Amino acid sequence: MFLIPEEVSVQGTIESPIPGRIDGNVRGDVNTMGMLIIGKSGNIRGNIHATNLIAYGRVFGDVFVTNKAVISNKAYIKGDITALILEVEEEAIIEGAIRKNVSDPDTIIPPDPESEINKTNPPPPDEKATTWF
Repeated sequence: MFLIPEEVSVQGTIESPIPGRIDGNVRGDVNTMGMLIIGKSGNIRGNIHATNLIAYGRVFGDVFVTNKAVISNKAYIKGDITALILEVEEEAIIEGAIRKNVSDPDTIIPPDPESEINKTNPPPPDEKATTWF
């Protein structure tokens, strides 16, 4: 397991085939094949690709998790999150879209607002969404 302590700042991409924990500052993307833990003092300015994620700190970038992401009540994420399973604790802050995992992030296609379904079956004007998914 790799560790970037609170006192350390990294400039550049981190590529790791093993799990890791970041308590320091990273300016660059983080790619790991295992679990990534972002500690309370952790601050990442870049995109994250991981198998599993537990976030307590701050992320300024998009997050791609192939399995489970847990966003704690102290976390701040400014970017989109794509994960197969997403657990968000109360008081966590996410400023971005949330998407169910797609095997390859480059294959994510945004919905077409002008699709035929929307044209032929518009929702009633007084109907409001009550669920996220």
